Amino acid sequence: MNFNFLDLTIIVVYVAFIFFAGSIVKKYVKGIDDYLVAGRSMGFSLGLISLMCTEIGMITYVYFAELGFKAGLASLMVAIPFVVAFLFLGKTGFVIKKMMEMKIMTVPEYFSKRYSKGVRFYLGILMAVGGILNFGVFPGVEAKFINIVTGIPEEYLLYTMVGLLTIVLLYTLVGGMVSVIVTNYVQYVLLSFGMVIITIIGFYAVGWDAIVEAVTVQMGDKGIDPFSPSFFKGDFGFGFLVWQILMQISLLIGWQAVSARLFASKDSKTGQRIYTWSSLMFFARAILPVFWGIMAFAFYTKLGTASEMNGLDALPNLIKDLVPHGLLGLIFAGLLAASMSTYASYLLSWSAIVSQDIIGTAIKSLTGKDLSSKNQLQLSRIVMAVVMIFIIWWSLFHKVEGYLYFYLNMTAMLFIPGTLICISLGVYWEKARTLGAYLAITFGAIPPLLYLIFPEESAKYASEMGYGGFIVALLGMLIGSVIQNVYNPKKVEEAV
Repeated sequence: MNFNFLDLTIIVVYVAFIFFAGSIVKKYVKGIDDYLVAGRSMGFSLGLISLMCTEIGMITYVYFAELGFKAGLASLMVAIPFVVAFLFLGKTGFVIKKMMEMKIMTVPEYFSKRYSKGVRFYLGILMAVGGILNFGVFPGVEAKFINIVTGIPEEYLLYTMVGLLTIVLLYTLVGGMVSVIVTNYVQYVLLSFGMVIITIIGFYAVGWDAIVEAVTVQMGDKGIDPFSPSFFKGDFGFGFLVWQILMQISLLIGWQAVSARLFASKDSKTGQRIYTWSSLMFFARAILPVFWGIMAFAFYTKLGTASEMNGLDALPNLIKDLVPHGLLGLIFAGLLAASMSTYASYLLSWSAIVSQDIIGTAIKSLTGKDLSSKNQLQLSRIVMAVVMIFIIWWSLFHKVEGYLYFYLNMTAMLFIPGTLICISLGVYWEKARTLGAYLAITFGAIPPLLYLIFPEESAKYASEMGYGGFIVALLGMLIGSVIQNVYNPKKVEEAV
């Protein structure tokens, strides 16, 4: 074990406290609205903290650090699209203001109100598949992280991850979104502390001169200049920026774990403020872990072992080798805090899609009636347990090819382009129709599906396939809507 008694004590006390804090809020959960969107009562400060904690886990640190380790200082460019997306939506209210005013609980619910219950069901399936495949690699990647940092033997890692996930599942099953929001307070404090300490210790141990020298000598211009060899051909150049800006705007609108924070906000003005101020926090969320990966590359280049190291293992090794005991326990508790918050939100979000938009829609189609709030609550809890079992199984067997960052982007792309196009045109173009929505969702899923099936062959075209998904989704919406408007111009869209 790499931990001493003090480290272990800090971690055990933290986990016990989080379980207790997350469980005692059961009395505040009266129905499905409380469970999924916390009764739509979340204010600005808590919403800001909760959103930040939701979208930072160990895996967030790992995939950003891998980018820094493999691509150098040029990869710091990935932080820019987050700022652009958050400021754009926060300042303009583009789409999100309308969605919050509709008082919906899940993203596909919008589609039943604007298009049809069939579109809602179809999108729900793609969202569940993409979201759960995205979520499914978390336990495996984070188990390896825990193995390196703690020294827990690999044969016990499965039990470690099952135990951690079970704790998260239990308090989320009981309190839903209320539990997630309450536990985010403590998690945010530890999270912020850990990010600052890792940055200070790493920079002190490595130094700026060593970082620049390692990247320049080992990677050349591509490690320094994101636009090398040119603005249009660089790995982080124009195509990448276009894709990532569209991607981040889409995720802030259509990624259930994020948009759930909007739906839980007490009003649209609060939701927009949360997004505006989140721009700074998410800039740091990308910049710091990427920089950790760059520091790790310089540190292990100096030791002569960088070429032998897997990029996904760079950050946990850096933490293990540089952080002293006591601080190591606190930082690891912060990392656990990040992952537990993400697991709780993702379990809640994807189970909500399955229970509300797939099973719930199917039941209403067959019976003509909605499930009662009590039955919806029970169904959500059952689905949540099933989702947890699946992601543990998936993480044991699936091997990610190429950058983990791109895999996570492409699983989200299975539904994100169609979601952005359908919601945007649904809000601002009255001639958007159901056939257009079906085609937009279908066409937008084709490029990422090809990437996921043929990752090695598609890797060098990731940016083109990324923004291409949005282009073909837009074409699908325009083609389908024009056809339906020509042949059936008077038909009123079916709504639930």
